Amino acid sequence: MKHIAWSVVATMLALVVGGCGGPGQTIPLAVNLDAAPAPEKVTAPLRVAVIPFEDVRSDKTKVGRYQHYVESTVDTLVPAGGSAADQVTNFVLAYLKRAGFQVTRLEPGQAVAPRFARTELAAKNRLVIKAANVGDGSIVRTTVVGEGTLTVVFFDLKDLEKLNSEALGQTLSRFLADVVVADRALKPKK
Repeated sequence: MKHIAWSVVATMLALVVGGCGGPGQTIPLAVNLDAAPAPEKVTAPLRVAVIPFEDVRSDKTKVGRYQHYVESTVDTLVPAGGSAADQVTNFVLAYLKRAGFQVTRLEPGQAVAPRFARTELAAKNRLVIKAANVGDGSIVRTTVVGEGTLTVVFFDLKDLEKLNSEALGQTLSRFLADVVVADRALKPKK
């Protein structure tokens, strides 16, 4: 009797385990940009590059599963219209465009154009400095130049102000390196 009871229990257990999660339908799952909250518009249209996302999962054919609550079947969710990586890449491209960015899709390994997604700042000044000593009437006249460049991703006025200030400081440093103070007057170095 015990042997029969254990056989029935084992059989029922096999049916329950085998019955749960049985094969179901294959359902394509798509992403929808209209279902996402609208992005805030950017104030300055920037150029951005999007490189396709890489799907590093071992099984790239499925994106999920849906197990019916009442039934014992499991539906397989697969990416609609391409791979999951393509769906994510296309969604990101469309979302950034909707936000106001100028978007370019690059393929992996494709070089970015030299001026792409960067801002080059340059500051250059040329000062003609004339210093007159009222005590002896001597005059020191010199021309000095200061310059600097900086490459940033986004333009920020503070970056340009800093670069310009550094260039002006460089100019005045060169001026002071060209003169000496002798007898309470500025004189050119010989």
